[in-house]
This record gives sequence, C-alpha cells and structure tokens, in this order.
Amino acid sequence: MRNNVALPMDEDEPGKCCAFWYCVWKVFTCICSHFILISMVVSYCIMGAYTFQALEANNEVSRKVDIKYKRGNCTERLWQLTQDSDVLRQENWTERVIVELKEFEKDLLTAMKKHGWDGTENDEANQWTFSGALFYSIIVITTIESITGTI
Repeated sequence: MRNNVALPMDEDEPGKCCAFWYCVWKVFTCICSHFILISMVVSYCIMGAYTFQALEANNEVSRKVDIKYKRGNCTERLWQLTQDSDVLRQENWTERVIVELKEFEKDLLTAMKKHGWDGTENDEANQWTFSGALFYSIIVITTIESITGTI
C-alpha cells in the first residue's frame, strides 16, 4: 500500500501556473500598450491631415483667385496704357509698362514668399490634398520628436 504523504509546499514560491500566467500577462500588456501607442499616432496623423486640409485648402483657392485677379488687372492696365497714348513712343510706353510689371512682380513674389502660393492658377490642382496633408502631419510629428527627443 502506498502512503499518501503530502509534501510540504513553500508558501512564498509561486507555482508554475502562476508564473505562466504572469508571463502571459506581461506579454499581453506589452503588445497592447504598443498597439495602443501605434493606434494613437496613426489616428493623430489622420486627424491632422483632415484638419490641415480643411484649414489650408480654402486659403489656397483664395490665393489662386487673388493672383488671377491681379494678373487680369495688370493686363487691363497695360492695355489701357496703350490705348490712352495718342502717339505711341517707345521710351514713354516702355517706362510706364516697366513700372506696372514691377508692381505685378512684387505682388507675385509676396504671394509666393509670404502666402505660400506655388505658382499655379488652376483651381482644381490643390497642394492640400489628403495625401499631402497626411505627409505634412507626419512631418510635424517627426519634427516634434527630433526637437524634444520624445513623441
């Protein structure tokens, strides 16, 4: 006959089952925390893209309309200079045209440098598409990370 003797167990030492579940819990929390972090970064980029697109697209269209208007005004003023001259003298006409063209050039450079105009007047071709805004949003994240050293 066998003796059913209970072996003494050390109360301070966890069992193999507890150690297994502890390891499973650590792996699960590590995976979930990384998944949540990645999800937050991706959602930030997508929300940023929609925000940049909504904020900047209308400004870009209004900039293009303004440039078209200025170009039309310059053309009209040049035509008016030509029509107003009783006698068309090259020196006088050229001098007045240069003044008008320099003013138009100044307007174009201001639109490019200060307002971000890209040189196109086509209303259908926008810089701030969703993909362009998403790219800009990602650039913002990487710039913040490189400046502060953290995300």
